[in-house]
Amino acid sequence: MNLRHFLTIIKQATPRKSRSTEWQQPRVIEAGDFMIDLNQLTASVRGHDLRLTAAEFDLLVFLVGHRRKVVTPRTLLVTRWTPREVHQEDFLPVLQSLRRKLEAEIPTQHYLRTEPWLLCRFEPSAT
Repeated sequence: MNLRHFLTIIKQATPRKSRSTEWQQPRVIEAGDFMIDLNQLTASVRGHDLRLTAAEFDLLVFLVGHRRKVVTPRTLLVTRWTPREVHQEDFLPVLQSLRRKLEAEIPTQHYLRTEPWLLCRFEPSAT
């Protein structure tokens, strides 16, 4: 189950006052240099728009939710990908692509820090 599917289930299960108020409530996550709009499915870093695939966007939202924590391959496999897809080969290209796109926007910043023997740590305000 990916994050979008999970959010859809939660959204359907949550009672709403009216459809008009649903559109008035922006769902924006701000973390350090990042701003993620969950309604528009867009992300930006320091005002630069990121062109992300659905998998990269989902991974970024997950990492922002676990900022400054070490994320292990097992954590990603259990929480992000379905049981039939439990292979590191499935998420490593997505992670590498996300890293390239983040570093292309601001080359001097390293938001995804590699942790030896684990995987990575997301730093929303890199130095």
